[in-house]
Amino acid sequence: MLYGRDTETAALADRLARAREGRGSALVVRGEAGIGKSSLAAAAAEAAADFTVLRCTGVESEHSWSFAGLQALLMPLSAHLDAIPEHHACVLSRTLGLAAAPDKAAVPGDLRFVVGLAALSLLGAAAAVRPVLCVVDDAHWLDPDSAAVLLFLAKRLAAEPVAVLLTVREGYAPDFPTPGLDEMRLGPLDDEAAGALLAARLGPLPFNARNRVLHSAEGNPLALLELPAVEPEARLAADWAGPRSTTTRLKQVFGDRIDGLPEPTRTLLLLIAADDTADTALVLDAAGKLGARLTDLAPAEADDLVRFQGGRFAFGHPLIRSAAYQGAPVHRRLEAHRTMADVMDPEDHRRPFHLAAAATGPDETVAAALEASAECASSCGGHGVEYATFERAAAFTPEGPERGRRLLRAAEAAVAAGNGPKARELCFQIARSTGDRAVHARATLIAALVATWDNDVREAYRLYMEAADHYTAAQPEAAGYPLFRAVELSWQAGDFSRAEVAAEHAERLAIDHSPWVRDLAAATAGFNRSCTITVTDAVAALRRLIDIHVGFGEAVTAENRAMVAWWQTLVGDIPAAEQTAAATVRLARQTGAAGALPRSLTLHAVTEFHRGRWKDAEALAGSAVELSVELGQKIGPVKARAYVLAPIAALRGERALVRELVEAAALDSPGNNLVPIDIATAVLDFSLGRNEEALDHFMVHLDSSAPGDALGYVPFAVEAAVRAGDPDRVKAAFGWFTEWAEAAGHDHLAALVERCRGLLAADADAGTHYERAAALHRAAELADAGGGFPFEAARTDLLLGEWLRRARRVNEAKTRLRSAAAVFERLGAEPWAERVRRELRAAGDAGPVEAAPDLAGKLTPQELQVVRLAAAGLSNREIGEQLYLSPRTAGYHLYKAYPKLGVASRTELARLGL
Repeated sequence: MLYGRDTETAALADRLARAREGRGSALVVRGEAGIGKSSLAAAAAEAAADFTVLRCTGVESEHSWSFAGLQALLMPLSAHLDAIPEHHACVLSRTLGLAAAPDKAAVPGDLRFVVGLAALSLLGAAAAVRPVLCVVDDAHWLDPDSAAVLLFLAKRLAAEPVAVLLTVREGYAPDFPTPGLDEMRLGPLDDEAAGALLAARLGPLPFNARNRVLHSAEGNPLALLELPAVEPEARLAADWAGPRSTTTRLKQVFGDRIDGLPEPTRTLLLLIAADDTADTALVLDAAGKLGARLTDLAPAEADDLVRFQGGRFAFGHPLIRSAAYQGAPVHRRLEAHRTMADVMDPEDHRRPFHLAAAATGPDETVAAALEASAECASSCGGHGVEYATFERAAAFTPEGPERGRRLLRAAEAAVAAGNGPKARELCFQIARSTGDRAVHARATLIAALVATWDNDVREAYRLYMEAADHYTAAQPEAAGYPLFRAVELSWQAGDFSRAEVAAEHAERLAIDHSPWVRDLAAATAGFNRSCTITVTDAVAALRRLIDIHVGFGEAVTAENRAMVAWWQTLVGDIPAAEQTAAATVRLARQTGAAGALPRSLTLHAVTEFHRGRWKDAEALAGSAVELSVELGQKIGPVKARAYVLAPIAALRGERALVRELVEAAALDSPGNNLVPIDIATAVLDFSLGRNEEALDHFMVHLDSSAPGDALGYVPFAVEAAVRAGDPDRVKAAFGWFTEWAEAAGHDHLAALVERCRGLLAADADAGTHYERAAALHRAAELADAGGGFPFEAARTDLLLGEWLRRARRVNEAKTRLRSAAAVFERLGAEPWAERVRRELRAAGDAGPVEAAPDLAGKLTPQELQVVRLAAAGLSNREIGEQLYLSPRTAGYHLYKAYPKLGVASRTELARLGL
């Protein structure tokens, strides 16, 4: 019976009920040692009699054993491997140790997604038979790879009959952050519940003794059960005056009980604690070498300190293990680990860690053993364990080049695991550990990549240039890559002079990448208004780079394809950018290249924004934000919000949302990059008719030395300037925009130029420009299967309709205005729709506007993504793999979407033309 936990057990019962209905969820239970987390988990397991209950416990000694926790949790489901897709079964068989590990080259880039999706499939297969409850005790001690996969799973259970319960100790254990998951914090029992538990344990007590026990235990259930039996009256009285922490008192209690045991019994407890997997044969072999036998464990069993269950030894509570290990003298602990290593098979994955625990200083034998263990983790894709083990190997490596090499391997694994801070820390260590310039170069490249994740553009540029210097000294032919990246970063920093330095360096080296570096530097200069290079030259340079990379075909990585998509947007080729970005998203997901996904998703969102598919753009950008947070990439949310989410909210007139998105982007931006995080404020001001304020905001970006990212907003600025009565203020920006549009050579850009010319012309001449602009929009729409650029075409129709009304061509005006209104209504651009409605009323037309049905607007972002893929012919399994969902969750979203769209099948869905 659980005393004082009625609210908590009811909450768990509700979770189980929801899982039975196919609405899965995860819950993290946090609290101090002994507060009742494990008891609550046991109660949940007991209440789940109709579930398949999977249990595992995080074990400190297994913290360096890749996927140990996942193996323990999922191994009982191995019979279901035949029911999941073959490639998922293959991944899990290797992860669970049921098949040989793959070659290093076959291991995907980010295991939390690849293994996580496979594990989600396995849970789904098991849950199709009966609901599943996963209970993970002491999750803070899980190995990092298991923890990453379980957190991935826990966030994707909405449509699965699966409940996950994780318990985490607070205050005295490794930090275990669980962003995005529901949490329950267990506090102390109230006096009534504590008194009832105490009475059930000891029966009636004298009033003073009872109060002293209650005070000393501070509502901690384990303390209430353990302290009264062993704490002398004097100690309880002392606690009354100055209480120690509950955990300290409990450790003392268990330590006192252990100290009272015979020496051979203490030896056995120390050996069990030293390995913590409590392998019976191993413990007894080591005990024999230290003069102890199995019969010597009897006193500890009688005192309920240790049990034998499931073929292994187990402590009654994790604090007992801590007391048995930490209470032993240092020389005894070293002796225990040394003996454990001696009796182990040389190939045992645990042996290197016992050798390390027994070492007292640098030891190449220990370091080599740890490196071999790290290589094993690497072959299984366990990057979290890999970097930790390589780091430990480096710590035991004597001074010399080997230490730097092992630290480099650790840093590379940390990046693969998505742990930027750890990778950066390791790179700093490398700088102090070796003089090898090639090692320094690779380490500096890693540090530069982490700086880009952190959105620290100028620091990343500095590090790429530093890496190029190291390569110049050690491997000159390899210096091209960091120089190319340095130019890309100088573009984002808005500093052409830095790009020129990198380009000149590449020219001096005469390396293969020199023309690429030179072309990108030229593009940087042109788009940042260099006085020496025109935007026409910049567009030509970018086109050369695009042609080169497109020519490489399938050999281009997801990261570089994303870069090509960005270049295509800069030369105005939105249809090509859309295709490239969509293909890049698919490639990144298929290959596990999760690091490239946020940028690819944002670029795809940008193209959908231009195409007037705002719901799709929001869904893609929202995915980019969520994924960036999971990966720890700060730059991802900044760009998704600044380039997509905030401008859409601004065009819809959503003031509070714009403010929220701009503030969130600014929070993740260190202020030394030129992402226009606040340009949405200018768009909002303009949408709401605050032209002077909008113009001031636009010109902050357009008057800067690096206005490249604000280039697309020049037409907004021109209209704001004209309406504010200050057209001369945008003259230079419009000239630059015109040169860019002419160099790009696309009808939709020529239409914008003509529209701006109409705004800047005398009213008598304006109509001619507006009509040309409308014709160019129509030509772009007819030439493009993607449907053109409806929002910009509607803006042109609005201006043309206003001019036609002033020219007393009312019927023509109404046609144009109604066309514009239909688009604005469909997109939810309310300030623009209201502006058209006012103009229609002025033209004598107060009738309702019939907007084309916006089917996409009826769906949630997740439903929309699922529907798009289903309409393209993908199965639920394929949709799940694209969106990192289970097939059941993909189907759940699809069947929620059907009634909203008025269809009942995939065939009907495809006919909608969404």
